[in-house]
Amino acid sequence: MLTMSSKALSAGQARTYHAREFASERQNYWSRDQQGFSEWQGRLAEQWGLSGAVGNEQFARLSEGQHPTTEEQLVRHQVSRTYDGKNGKEVTSVEHRAGWDATFSAPKSVSLTALVGGDERVREAHRESVRVALGEIEHYTQARIGNVHAPETTGKFAAATFEHDTARPVDGYAAPQLHTHAVIFNVTERENGQTRSIQSHELYASQHYGTAIYRAELATRLQKLGYELERGKDGQPEIKGYTREYLEASSPRRQQVQDYKREQGIDGAAAGQIAAHRTRDKKELQTPAEVQRQHRELAGQYGHQADRVVAEMREHTQRLAQEKYPAQSPDQTRTPEQMARQAVTYARDHLFEKDAVQDRRALYETALNRGMGEITHSHVRQEFEHRMRAGEFREAQASVRGPQITTAEMVRMEREIVAQMQQGNHRGYGDPMLLQGRERFDTLDRHPELNRSQQEAVGEVFASREKIVGMDGVAGAGKTTTLAVIREGAHAEGYKVEGFAPTSRAARQSVPDGLHCHQRFVTGRGHQSRTEHQHSRAGSARSLFAALEPWRAACLWEQIRYRGRIHWQSCRSPAGRRHTIEPASRAVSLHPPHA
Repeated sequence: MLTMSSKALSAGQARTYHAREFASERQNYWSRDQQGFSEWQGRLAEQWGLSGAVGNEQFARLSEGQHPTTEEQLVRHQVSRTYDGKNGKEVTSVEHRAGWDATFSAPKSVSLTALVGGDERVREAHRESVRVALGEIEHYTQARIGNVHAPETTGKFAAATFEHDTARPVDGYAAPQLHTHAVIFNVTERENGQTRSIQSHELYASQHYGTAIYRAELATRLQKLGYELERGKDGQPEIKGYTREYLEASSPRRQQVQDYKREQGIDGAAAGQIAAHRTRDKKELQTPAEVQRQHRELAGQYGHQADRVVAEMREHTQRLAQEKYPAQSPDQTRTPEQMARQAVTYARDHLFEKDAVQDRRALYETALNRGMGEITHSHVRQEFEHRMRAGEFREAQASVRGPQITTAEMVRMEREIVAQMQQGNHRGYGDPMLLQGRERFDTLDRHPELNRSQQEAVGEVFASREKIVGMDGVAGAGKTTTLAVIREGAHAEGYKVEGFAPTSRAARQSVPDGLHCHQRFVTGRGHQSRTEHQHSRAGSARSLFAALEPWRAACLWEQIRYRGRIHWQSCRSPAGRRHTIEPASRAVSLHPPHA
């Protein structure tokens, strides 16, 4: 999986880590030359002529924001200094941010197979998978422009990668753990040739995406080598043949971090990094023979499983090579292109079930996780681009977070929704208000607890003649309280009030007292409703339906099809815009009491 450092490395930290951690021989007990593997990656590194092993001088210069060969200062360099602040307290300014440490960690069974089992091809499979994942993450590199300007996507960075084969020691034992540190330097280049520091938000947002690519690439390569795979509890590809007890015994560092998190009552990715830092043992330099002896002793206690897994793989591969027509499972008869088609379809149906607009990375990530071991990132990209050309997927409104997509079906439904809203809201003074006469004012008088914004919203809804009124408010503005008063007035006028929400959680959280709420959801390409509700009408054959949460286009369309007068909270289009239909409809805004 891919994890990024919780904050940027300072120039001093980068230099220290390079000397003591990244390029240290003590990190590579299983490497034949004990120097470890390192290389440059990224379009910017290629542009500067950096290739092969990472050099100390080039690394140090880039850590300071300088050109790796000419030493020209590429980004403004800030030196840490200490001064007296406004309150007389001593303040230390932040040193230049050198870059970020992105770490790709192989699953434990993969590490054992490569290192204890001695299959160098597995190590190379990890290496190639890291290259692919890092190359795809690079596309989301952004330049920090400054002031009020949005960051600019450049798709360029320079990264130095360092491969290690042991985890930090626990009680003197450094377990085998294949992983690669990728130091992404804090410099990128705009289209006009200007160099800028990196806006890191999208790098962090790409962690799950990078993890999905790495796992998919690794699984495919391992299967080609002849290994049988299974999904781990966190979705990672694990090589079959290892017992849970041996995997846990070979992961003392992971257990140490988990124990610390439980003791401190903390959880989450950031908490994991804090725990990892707080529980670090001092790294004592041991000889390769000593470290490998410890690994062999532990392997012997569990029956030398790594040796057996490698031997069985070789035997299986030889047997297949001798068979003229080896038997194939149904999955093996399908091409990667067919598997990619199914995976992308699944991702589309799954992601667009509740949201009209998606980040392209989310679609790729879901498809890759679905087809792990059967397809790679290139298969998914080709299938997606084919569907883009066919018109099934479309680019949505530009976002600072990168390319956003929607579907042709979503666009079609949005247009139908807008037309239906406009048609239903062409009403005049001859049409009745929601709440007529004195009852409108009496209902408001019974609720002095409402703030001014809530009173205005209730009054607007009661006086409305349109079939659709949008009620929008930030968290804490009192939407549920306001809706409860509207429900009371509608009941007095003879309406039966029902609520609808896209999830059961939303239905539970947003229901005012006395309001029955249905959970509705839609699936499939045609977005057909899974559930159908028969709506009885009360009193004067009228019904008021309240949508309690922001709805995606398809859900709102289902409401409009079934009902006459509807009051809804918010609806965003696939283009990311909030519809305000003028002059036929009105929008009511709620604000917190302090606003």
